[in-house]
Amino acid sequence: MQTRNFDIDLLRSFAAVADTGSFTIAGEIVARSQSAVSIQIKRLEESVGCKIFERTSRSLALTPAGETLLGYARRLLELNDESFRRMTEPAVAGEISLGVTEYFVPGELAKILARFAAVYPDVHLDVRMGLSRDLHSAISAGELDAAIVRIAPREQRKAIWSEPQQWVARQDFVLEKGAVLPLAVLPPGCILREYAVDALKKARQPCRITFTSSSMSGVQAAVLAGLGVSIVPRSSVLTGMRVLPRSKLFPDPGHLEVGILRAPGAQQDIITALENIVHQTLSLLTITRPAAL
Repeated sequence: MQTRNFDIDLLRSFAAVADTGSFTIAGEIVARSQSAVSIQIKRLEESVGCKIFERTSRSLALTPAGETLLGYARRLLELNDESFRRMTEPAVAGEISLGVTEYFVPGELAKILARFAAVYPDVHLDVRMGLSRDLHSAISAGELDAAIVRIAPREQRKAIWSEPQQWVARQDFVLEKGAVLPLAVLPPGCILREYAVDALKKARQPCRITFTSSSMSGVQAAVLAGLGVSIVPRSSVLTGMRVLPRSKLFPDPGHLEVGILRAPGAQQDIITALENIVHQTLSLLTITRPAAL
């Protein structure tokens, strides 16, 4: 029986379309035209002998076969990229201390670090979580070699990750008229903590911080337990949470922009390798986009 192989380029375009829900945006990601991506998807469907997308004039959704294929496609793309890097890049070895903001894709961070360890087994990362403000200070004090932190729009630094931030509450949350709004937040110094309090003050909505956690997982648990409302990046929205629609009470908190700070004298090849792994892992990441109810 003749062996049949998947075309990596077709799988990469397929994953991009699945992630973005758009042939046009997927084309921008894989550097192809919208029509070229459409042809690639048709070729992939012919190769597997079934439809992988259901298309209408207004929507694009994976078929059950497409859902199955997407899982395999991600694994094949990850292995392809990892093996190519391993064979073509110069050897990287050493040790760095790395700070990571609590807001940076908490559900995917372990996967990113595990992938880095698999590709660069001769590098040791000493990882520390914290608020961006504290990580900035640690870089300045020479306590960290690099830090993945929130960056402000005015900073002349390239973002490695960007996503919307959203107000969230437990699924059954109801704010009674005249009630004090409870907040679940990170410690003082957190930008979103300050934003939430200021926004509610401007809306003349009484509020009280009822839960403070040093970790994003703690804030998520508090929201799911109904202890308070919070503002989190979209990647931190979990099943059981409700995204609150934008309003005068809950204004748009904008986007989270994340970049990498490099300390002077740090081993730059390790930090560059880490940045590449972050880019490649997140490019394959599908973040569920809950609808505002």
